[in-house]
Parts: sequence; structure tokens; C-alpha cells
Amino acid sequence: MSIKIKIYLSYVGIILFMFIAFVILFYAWFEKNLIDQMKEDNLRFARLIEFVITSQNKNTVNLKPFESYFESLESKILQDYIIIVSNDGAIEYSNKELDIEARVKIMKLFDENKDAQYGFEIGSIREKPCLFTIYSGKSKSVFVIIITDLARILNFERRFFLLILQTAGLSCLFAATVAIFISRRMIGGLLRLKEAIEQASQMRFNKKVEVISKDEIGLIATEFNRLIEKIDEYNQAQIRFLQNISHELKTPLTSVRGYAEMLKEGILDKSKMESAADKIIWHVDRLKSLINQIIDLTKIESIENYFNFEKSMLEEVIFEAILENEGYLLSKTVDIEFAPQTRTYVQCDKHRLKEAFSNIISNCIKYANNKVTIEIKSEKDKFEVTIEDDGEGFGQGEIDKIFERFYKGKRGESGLGLSIAKAIFEKHGFIIEAENKITKGARFKIKGKIYKEQ
Repeated sequence: MSIKIKIYLSYVGIILFMFIAFVILFYAWFEKNLIDQMKEDNLRFARLIEFVITSQNKNTVNLKPFESYFESLESKILQDYIIIVSNDGAIEYSNKELDIEARVKIMKLFDENKDAQYGFEIGSIREKPCLFTIYSGKSKSVFVIIITDLARILNFERRFFLLILQTAGLSCLFAATVAIFISRRMIGGLLRLKEAIEQASQMRFNKKVEVISKDEIGLIATEFNRLIEKIDEYNQAQIRFLQNISHELKTPLTSVRGYAEMLKEGILDKSKMESAADKIIWHVDRLKSLINQIIDLTKIESIENYFNFEKSMLEEVIFEAILENEGYLLSKTVDIEFAPQTRTYVQCDKHRLKEAFSNIISNCIKYANNKVTIEIKSEKDKFEVTIEDDGEGFGQGEIDKIFERFYKGKRGESGLGLSIAKAIFEKHGFIIEAENKITKGARFKIKGKIYKEQ
């Protein structure tokens, strides 16, 4: 069953349920309240009759002014029988001719209720349901019995029920119209979302969902569009990655093959053979290093439990990263300034975090003229590590690319060092940013949370 049909049925079902519940409750309430109202009206009318009769002060009731009085009343329409009985049980007046069944019933009512001021009873005459109202008043000089045909009430109830049925039918029609309108908007959005998902499943990410509504479907469509953008960016990055890695692997492999062919042909003398062998070894080592970096980056980004987190002091991690680059520092004649006055603890994989800082420090050493400066600042529960050099700084448009895979600066090698560093920092929940100093040089900022005992 489609969602559209489900929406139709749900709307109509709600209307029908509300209608049935309303009819059951209202029908019971309506009948009871209508009979109660009829009792009040009959009692009021009986008091009026008593007043007319007692005000005459005569032994014999003069019925003509009485008849002319109550005949003009609208409530007369609802009464079938109006009977006046004397206090000795004789019927003195009836607006309709009474048969034996009616007289027996009236006498019985008189005997049962002559001591009460008033009473009500529901019974039947000539197989018709009736409401009997018996009123004697305080003086008990005259009894008024009003017999009301309840069949008229039932007929009124049936008419009212038919009116409710018509209203329910119109309500169901209106509900179906509203359901069609709403479902078309809802289903339209879902169908557009379905088409976009089908396109995405075929690796075509140019199909976006047109967002019209601001409801949950609209929010899903917006998030889907963002997801498609991210997937497309990732897909393009993977394509660039494959292109770059193929290029990075092809160049040294071509050189190795060239040298190997020359050695095989024997066209090189001994001194050149040694040089060719050295170059083959150098290219192989470079390939090995490149492949190890690619494998390392892949593990960092894809393996869930690749990191072993523990409490470590950040200053010690950075000291060890500096020691790893000590030989490089000596060869470049570059000094490092790092004199921390803090003890900052973080939750980290010490080995991997050291590798990330080592890559950043190595990059700064490469481009520094004389000095690399490292500083740690902490405030409340956050820290910030600043690593900067006094070199030329980043070129125009480089800052947005330096963390991309295989992007090389002026003297870059594999183009993976900063990518690996960024991936490691992100796995730790840290943020790394790059910028040019106001003076000369490049600056890296690593921000994160300080570890605190629970």
C-alpha cells in the first residue's frame, strides 16, 4: 500500500472515528436531556393549568377560558393528552377522547401518585412510548396529568441523526480533499528524494532535491543535498587521489625501469652502473616510504580502533617530536625555541600524536630561515599549540590546499605529511589551522580540550 493511500485512509479514518464517538456520546446525552427538558416544560405547563383552575374559585371548573389559554401556547404542540382529575379521582377534563386502556392507566397513575406533589413515569399507550407527568401541587385540589408521545422525540432524533450523517459525509469528503492536497505535497517531495537517491546510487551526484516545504521532509531533503555535496567532494578527492598517486608512482617506476634496462643491456660502464644502482635503490626507498605513508593515512581514516588513547602530557609529546627532527635541525642549521611553563594533559595516542607534531615541525624546519618557535597556551579546559617559522610563509591560495593529499609546496616531497598530521589531529578531536604571520613566516595552530579526571 502506497503512502498516498495510507494518508487518505488515515484522514478519513480519523474523521469516521470522531464521528462515531460523537454520535454515540451525543445520542445518549441528547435523548436524556431532551426528556429532562420535556419534564421541566410539562411541569411548568401543569403549574400554569393549576393556577388557571384555582384562580376561578368555583366548585365547577370552567374549561373554556382554560382551553383558550393553553391552546395558544407553542408547547401545546408537544403534548398529546392533557387530563384534569378531581381529588376524588374523577376525570373532569381531557383534550382528547380517552379509551379504556388510557383511563385504566390514568386511574393507576392517580392512585400511585396522589400523595406526591409531582411525578414522572415512562410507559406506553396503544403500543406507543409515552412520558407521563402527574402534578398535584401543594393544595391537592386538582390533579393534572400530561401524556407526551415520545415517538416524536425518536423521529426528531432520527432526523438529527440523518443530519449528522450528511455532515459526516461532507466532512469525509473535505478530509479526503485535504488529504489529497497534503499527500501530493508530501509524496512529491518523497518522489523527488527517491529520484535523487537513485541517481546517487549510480554515482551521479549532480541531482539535488528541490526543497519546497519547511517540514520534516524539507529538512531531510536539505540534509540529503548536503550529504550529496559531501559525497561528491569526497568522490572528487578520491579521483584526485588516484590521479596523484598514479603520477607519484609512475615517475619513480619509470626511472627504475629505465636504469634496469640499461643494466640489462650492459651499456653502462662500472662507475655508471654503481650510480644507476644507487638511483634504483633511492627510488625504491622513496616508493616504499610513499606506500607506507598512503597505508598509514588509510588506516588512520578508516580503521576504528587504530588509536590507543591514554592520558599523556602534551609537553612531553612535543619534546619527543622535536628530538625526532634533531638531525634535520642540525643539517638545516635551524634553532627551535620551546620552553613550556605548563603541564597540559590530553587524552591521546602518544605515538600517533607525536607523529603529527613531528610532521608539522619538520615542515616548519624545511621552510625556516633561522628559527622555529613552539608555544603552548591553556585556558580553562582548552589548549592551543602554536608552531611557527620565520620563512617566506604560504603563497597566495596555498593555505586552503596545504592539507590536501599530494599537494606539494615549493620544496615539497610526497605531499602527504600535512594530510597525515591533520587526519591524526582530527581523530583526537583537535583542530589544526594554518595562516601567515603578520611579519614573515608561516604559523600552525592546534586547538583541543585538556584532559581532566572524572
